[in-house]
Amino acid sequence: MIPVKTAHRWLTVANALTETQFILPVLMLFYGYKGVNMGDFFLIQGICCIAIFILEVPTGYISDIFSRKNTIILGAIAWIIGYLFLIFGYGFTTILTGELCFALAISLMSGTIEAYLYDLLKKRHKEGSFHKKYAKMKTLSNLTIMVGALSGAFLYQFIGPTAPLWATVIGLMITATILILLPDVPESKRIVAENKSKWQDICDISKYALKHQELKWLMLFPAFYGTMTLILMWGLQSVMITKNVPVFMFSVVMSANAFMRVIWSGFSSKALEKLNLSGILVLQSIVITIAAIGASIAEYTNNIGVYVCLFLMILGSSSVVLSNITSSVLINHRIKSDERATILSVGSMVNRIFWSIGMIGLKPLFDTLSLSKTFLITSLMLFPIIFCARHLYKMKLKTMGER
Repeated sequence: MIPVKTAHRWLTVANALTETQFILPVLMLFYGYKGVNMGDFFLIQGICCIAIFILEVPTGYISDIFSRKNTIILGAIAWIIGYLFLIFGYGFTTILTGELCFALAISLMSGTIEAYLYDLLKKRHKEGSFHKKYAKMKTLSNLTIMVGALSGAFLYQFIGPTAPLWATVIGLMITATILILLPDVPESKRIVAENKSKWQDICDISKYALKHQELKWLMLFPAFYGTMTLILMWGLQSVMITKNVPVFMFSVVMSANAFMRVIWSGFSSKALEKLNLSGILVLQSIVITIAAIGASIAEYTNNIGVYVCLFLMILGSSSVVLSNITSSVLINHRIKSDERATILSVGSMVNRIFWSIGMIGLKPLFDTLSLSKTFLITSLMLFPIIFCARHLYKMKLKTMGER
């Protein structure tokens, strides 16, 4: 059994292995190989976001009343099953089934991993260092994402279309082994009053989070921002396919995106200490606006111009890491341990509903409009992003504030 003192380090490693998805840089090509077109790809992603939306809060609550460790283990198993569907299946229905397994895995793990990390640190009275530990966790995971992105296209092209998936499955099996050896943190378990049902308890926690003057805006901003960056990230492959960029460049571009995520996550700890929330909001508003402009004009560029636009899209899409880390740290310092995973799952649920609308909305846009017009329409997302940023800017929230 791994001791509590070093458990956060092993959890960081397990999380990094979970996020090493070798298929990511060539996912659209793989879906085409499996008989799924570009429009259906976005439809599947939207359906899965809805599934995560439905499952998010119940699975977060499960980890509050039972075991964070076991919840994460179930998530790793669901990831493995999903990849096996993709490896051995073909066609829309089978691929959708595999993606729904991923939706279950994400629901089980999102919120739970960071809640588990916070409680491991709290057990040692080290919760004040959460923003640094969480930033390191995201930095390592982005490093492994970069490795996966850099090698995924080469595995796909030179070994076979399913090779990236098998590489990911091996990593997930190692993850499951590490998770089994981690300690449980029973102090985080929630005790429900005898006269209250668990469903009522879930509703009460969710209402509290959604009505809280600070928490609701800390959830809404990353939801809108994340939707825009998600569109930009998947838009990278759409631009490369439309502009006939060589296959090997898919790995270069996606690994560059992962590298920028490493930079953003490594920068986040200092940004929280030096810029505070207000400075981060200004920075992100500028970055996402520039990225949206680059995406909108990418179709009209050639040669070096295409790669300049791709870089701007990379800069914007990767900046979601800074948004996620900032909001997570501020939220964690404002909630109690026995409701931590549930409230974090409420935040993820808010993210997913906007993401699902964004992904499903891209299908008719890509099917009927040009690439540039699609990105121009999605740029309207800048208005709610700036609106939420303005509200948070006025609050002048501090990193270490307590509820």
